[in-house]
Amino acid sequence: MDEESRVWKQLKQPYSWILDATVFLCLATIVLYTISKHEPWADEADTWLEVRDIPFLRLLFSELRYDGHMPLWHSIVWIPMHLFHMPYAYFVFIGGVCAIAGLAVLIFLAPFPRMLRYLIAASFFFIYQYAVIARPYVLMPVLGFLAAHFYRRGLSRIIAFSVCVALLVLDSSYAAVIGLGFAAFYGLQLDLRWKEIAGTERKRIFAAFAIIAASFVFVVIILFPKSDSSLIAEAAHATFAHQLFLVGEGLSGAFTEDLVLVPALFLILSAIWGYQRRSLVLLLFTVGGTALEYGFLRGFGHHQGLITIGFVVFLWAAWPPAEQVHALSINSKLLHQAFLAAALLIFAWQCAWSYNAIRADWAGPYSGALDAARFLKSVHADTLGCTGYGYWAVGVQPYFDHNIFLNYGGPHSPASYHFSLDFARRATHITDWQAQNGPPFLVVSLEETPQQALPAIQLLRSLNYILIHSSDGTRFFKGSFGVNSLYLIFERTDFAWAQRASSASGKPQ
Repeated sequence: MDEESRVWKQLKQPYSWILDATVFLCLATIVLYTISKHEPWADEADTWLEVRDIPFLRLLFSELRYDGHMPLWHSIVWIPMHLFHMPYAYFVFIGGVCAIAGLAVLIFLAPFPRMLRYLIAASFFFIYQYAVIARPYVLMPVLGFLAAHFYRRGLSRIIAFSVCVALLVLDSSYAAVIGLGFAAFYGLQLDLRWKEIAGTERKRIFAAFAIIAASFVFVVIILFPKSDSSLIAEAAHATFAHQLFLVGEGLSGAFTEDLVLVPALFLILSAIWGYQRRSLVLLLFTVGGTALEYGFLRGFGHHQGLITIGFVVFLWAAWPPAEQVHALSINSKLLHQAFLAAALLIFAWQCAWSYNAIRADWAGPYSGALDAARFLKSVHADTLGCTGYGYWAVGVQPYFDHNIFLNYGGPHSPASYHFSLDFARRATHITDWQAQNGPPFLVVSLEETPQQALPAIQLLRSLNYILIHSSDGTRFFKGSFGVNSLYLIFERTDFAWAQRASSASGKPQ
């Protein structure tokens, strides 16, 4: 390199770093501001309630095996809650900080061209779905990206790689699939050149895979399912054809929306590029593994981006250094450029989703839980008596310092939703709490619009309840308004008449 080139490179690097820092700070600001506008929904609330109300060891070794969640996220939330008494309003910022850490790793360390880094960071799943929504998935980008970063650094960083994979295993089932698939791919590579590896490095390899194995064994111990789990009962009713359909839905939804041809062509191109990079197996382990989990284990729309995370981890691990790109043959270089262009288009498309979701979250409620909780407090439902129907009703519980639902166990029981068959029966059988036998107030939460909820309203009217308040929210997703998060509050008819009579006479009831 001549002196002029060397000086130009030195002058160029600081400006590149400033550009990276500026983009990162802008995206971090967007995440934090959106979180300040965000109303947590039931899934976020349930984690908070489990950590708040259930002793830590009981949570790890008993409760989590019912809801199927790994222990890492709950353990992280436990620290500020029990050591610093952090209120529910700040809970979502824990997820935001984790997501921002992932954005920092992506923007400053990823081997991709700068434009691709920026588009991935600004895309829907990385700046909104797994950043604003405080779920275990906020940890997947930072852990997956760091695992890929340490993988590229070689055997000198294999312990750091194994720690990241072990934490992925402890984070969520999707993260575990990505982490274990990545570790298996790494292991296959090491096996092919085992004779070339020195003895000291072999010891390091054994230690690294022992760390991963220990995390896997720990997870199996604490999550081995109970026979009375309601989640297992639900999964047992799924048909094989429907599960295969969900696999396709997950692969499609991870890259586009309501299209099949575009993601299919993109995945074929990714497979050809991965084969050329000798990383096709990693693509099958990360993207294929998460897609199979989406279809056969627990696939909901908001899980589609976990397949996208698996794809970016594959991309990071397989991406060629600049000097290798320059040395490629003409055909290989054209393939690489076509793949880069396709990836840029896919993530630019997803940036439009980010804009729509963030704008909607700023403008309206993501969940009706906060407004419903305020109304319940105004009518003293927590002291006069209240029940909750179904899982989604749990969203109002964090706004009270005790369990307000009598069918959830009452004020002396944890306020979270317990995924056992008996609890599910008590939480979903309204007829057990009807008429004069039931508490004065009933909270029903549905993933429906107010118009779609009319049959439920009519049913409860026949069971001696009248609708007195509704709180609507929308769980924004991709480029659409997703599903509703509707809370309906009913009052027992005879109790309402007694209240009105008491008010008319001027006497307290």
